[in-house]
Amino acid sequence: MLKKLPASGSERNQSESDIAASSGLQNGAWNQRSWLSAFSEWSGRYSVIAIIFAITVSYLILLRTVMVVTYVDLVKLTFWQGLRLFFVGFQFDVLVALCFVVPQLLHITLVSNQRITGRTSRWLLDATWVIAFLFLPFLCIAEYIFFDEFQSRLNYIAFEYIVYPTEVCCNIWQSYPLVELLAVVSLCGGILWFLLRKQFHKKMAAPMPWTRRYGFLLTVLMGIMFLWTNTSAESRQVTRDRVANECTWNGLYSFVYYAWTCRFDFNKNYITLESSEVNQQLRQQIVEERDELQTDSNNPVDRIVNTGKPQQDLNVVLILEESLGSDFIGVLGDGRKLTPHFDALTRKGTLFDNFYATGNRTARALEAVLTSMPPIPTESILKRDHSDRVYTLASVLAKRGYERLFMTGGRGLFDGVRSFMKSNGFNRFVEQSDFQDPVFANAWGVSDEDLFRKALGELDSLHASGRPFFATILTVSNHRPYTYPEGRISEDEQTRENAVKYADWALGYFFREAQSHDFYQNTIFIVMGDHGARVSGSQLFPMSSYRVPVLMIQPQGTGQGTRCSTLACSLDITPTIMGRLGGDYRSVFFGYDALKVNPAKGRAIMQHNHDVALLDSQNQMVVLGFGKSAESFTLDQTSYQLEQQLVPDQNMLKSTVSYFQSAFELYYSDRWFPDFNLEIKDTQTVKRIMDHGQISTN
Repeated sequence: MLKKLPASGSERNQSESDIAASSGLQNGAWNQRSWLSAFSEWSGRYSVIAIIFAITVSYLILLRTVMVVTYVDLVKLTFWQGLRLFFVGFQFDVLVALCFVVPQLLHITLVSNQRITGRTSRWLLDATWVIAFLFLPFLCIAEYIFFDEFQSRLNYIAFEYIVYPTEVCCNIWQSYPLVELLAVVSLCGGILWFLLRKQFHKKMAAPMPWTRRYGFLLTVLMGIMFLWTNTSAESRQVTRDRVANECTWNGLYSFVYYAWTCRFDFNKNYITLESSEVNQQLRQQIVEERDELQTDSNNPVDRIVNTGKPQQDLNVVLILEESLGSDFIGVLGDGRKLTPHFDALTRKGTLFDNFYATGNRTARALEAVLTSMPPIPTESILKRDHSDRVYTLASVLAKRGYERLFMTGGRGLFDGVRSFMKSNGFNRFVEQSDFQDPVFANAWGVSDEDLFRKALGELDSLHASGRPFFATILTVSNHRPYTYPEGRISEDEQTRENAVKYADWALGYFFREAQSHDFYQNTIFIVMGDHGARVSGSQLFPMSSYRVPVLMIQPQGTGQGTRCSTLACSLDITPTIMGRLGGDYRSVFFGYDALKVNPAKGRAIMQHNHDVALLDSQNQMVVLGFGKSAESFTLDQTSYQLEQQLVPDQNMLKSTVSYFQSAFELYYSDRWFPDFNLEIKDTQTVKRIMDHGQISTN
């Protein structure tokens, strides 16, 4: 049997040298490996989460950068403000990205090593990765489109639009190259999934001790808790530039934030006053000397308004033009010649040239114009509970024997318009489904000319009944996708300016035809923009976007060719109409008769997202914000820019608080209706009103 002889000393030394050299080579190779590779091996399946997290943050940072370069006035942005913008934005992005990966994090943590590679688990993982990689580019494109339209991250408007997929999906389909966009999204997401899928599955197959798995989970959850407690909606306020601040935060964060806070208790989140002081403030601001206050009412401004004129039961036609801001109107200074028909009509009536919308949504306009109630932040009462017993202009005119018609070219379901109008004074409602063979329709409804053509027939029928009538007509054409019938205007391109020109053409058509109808000579016409075209500009409260034209045409040429420059807002429409109709009427309205009130007492009440504001005739403005904040500004009437003041005037602050606090309290206690001659058939409504002391059981 052969035995291996012991190595000689020289051979042994040589062998040890070879081993050492080999070990050195291995150590050198290890040292040359990147820390990223080492972390990938150590973290195993959690490196997949890290990759998705990094891709998510990269997408969000790129989106913010594009928005800043495209929309922010970089000249006004200092270096430190820009640095803070991206730093705070990075905090939002990290928080959102961590929340984004939590579902998969829970999956790979809670599923055992043996089952993580099972068929069901692999299918769920693949589905999650595909959804993630398709969702991210889609989100960035959708956010950019939304920002282009509203100069804002995803806010409560985006949240509300989800409720109405018919209008929104059709609008997107007609407004944007959706096929191309979906192709880009699918390509970006598909490539990422294809390139990373095999590597991801390989990482998932590597076993990992449960202690490390739960350690990763705990670390991420702690990171989310830390960022959640140290990041808030107020963190985005890094400058005085509204657009820059909107770029600061994150769209998914803002979407959830607005969805969560769309209905909240005003008294818990805004500056408030004692009820007795609120009532005193309201009476000083709203009740006129000639009014007869109803002392037995639990509404502090419930009164009989004496107009000082004999009653005349004229017909009233109120036309709300979609998105018709003052910046489109030629007689108000625009030089693009977009509204020749409206401009010509101003020679027949009174033009209100210092008028503001209360909000930037149609629902806000309907609420303000018909109820004369200050806007409750953030959602219109048309979609809130307690909206089935609200005092409106239609309610007042119903007591005078008027027929009440509401017409819209769109669907009555949208924004809760149909249910609100039918519950609060209107006895006839016409919507898109009532139009047979319209000339043209798009995502938002039938064209303005279809609406006006049908309106002429409806008004003829109302006139034939022998009773006076009140008709509200809501147009929809001046809205993205900006489509309209061919041949009405010379331009064919889908732009907002051309949509304005078509809307103006249709308005001219209506008045041209209406003059030959019997009802015309006995009718007051009011034409107004429901709100401005879009929220634009860098101001924290974008004033120029809230200016709207209002034109009133009265019978017998009363007031033709005149202007009213008293500061007013949508709340003042109902009292101004009632002032023309004369007589006495019961009122809980907060508005003024803009043609009669002392111009020094003029004011405008507005809402923007969570902020609410009061502007007075001296161009002083107080803005109340979420979190019990209050700011004061001076408005430049030439540029419509706001210059911040140090401290709000205390009297004006109290006036502002009293308007909005009382609106919230009166509405939610069912006191926005005079407690006389109640016609209540619903026992639940009776109980609710009794609970708030509005009627007695005697």
